[in-house]
Amino acid sequence: MPYFMTTSYRNIPDIDEDKYWDDSWGDIVDDFIHPLKSGLEIDARFFPRSGFLEQDTAIIPSLFSIEFWFCSELMKDAIEQLDPGRHGFHPYSLRDAPEGKEIAQLYIINIVDPVDAVDVERSENLDIRMNPSGKQITRVSTVFLSESKREIALHEDMIKDRHLWLSPKAFGPGNAFVSDALHEIILQHDVSPSPLNFYRTK
Repeated sequence: MPYFMTTSYRNIPDIDEDKYWDDSWGDIVDDFIHPLKSGLEIDARFFPRSGFLEQDTAIIPSLFSIEFWFCSELMKDAIEQLDPGRHGFHPYSLRDAPEGKEIAQLYIINIVDPVDAVDVERSENLDIRMNPSGKQITRVSTVFLSESKREIALHEDMIKDRHLWLSPKAFGPGNAFVSDALHEIILQHDVSPSPLNFYRTK
């Protein structure tokens, strides 16, 4: 069965937003960040092209997420091989300081084609709450997941040929699902220590 993947990368890239984004921050959240987290295809003009790290680091992970998922070219090629033509990849140049040298050529992944495949009846550690309009919302809780247990259940028949996807019941930055095949590739090529956590589903 697939894996639920989360990330805990702490060296957050600062985006050169004033240079590349002309909209206000509220418009960016509404038109870019929320749709990106929902698995919608985003207009290329909303993607930042560069940024920098304020903290020193010797390691840049090959796959990690802050507000959205970043990946190396190696991971981009692997995902494109498994999910050809499904996702978007937008170049992002990472520097070691605001005016410093480039330390990594990354890509922001526009993960497209979400699927609501979480089987709520068989899943554990669910977060059930009411939204402002009074509608009940059920989501996967990432707080108490255990790597030794399979608390998230999926409708396998709904996943079909997907290898990387988002789900509205696991909404939030740094949360995605990966197939067994992509999970194996990530383990083979990711740097250590890895910021990724994997939880096997059932």
